[in-house]
Amino acid sequence: MIDTAYVEIKCARELYALNRKYRVFINDHFVGALKRRQKMTIEVPAGTHKLFATNDASITEPIELSVQVGDTISYQLKGCRDKSLSFTQIAF
Repeated sequence: MIDTAYVEIKCARELYALNRKYRVFINDHFVGALKRRQKMTIEVPAGTHKLFATNDASITEPIELSVQVGDTISYQLKGCRDKSLSFTQIAF
């Protein structure tokens, strides 16, 4: 049995990003796409993983995250008018 954890990603509510789609990757594998105000929860094995996202114009800096068995770690994905993307960890 694989011990799992969860990574939750929420896309920000930017009005100017109404038609943008962000593609999310964990460990260089595509895991899904998000639009404004959407969220996704990704099941991952416990351990260390690399998270990044991209759209047509830019890419986030890769984030290395470590999750323990049963943990849920949350991030907000936000684009800016200068076409940059970033993740911000959300504390519970």
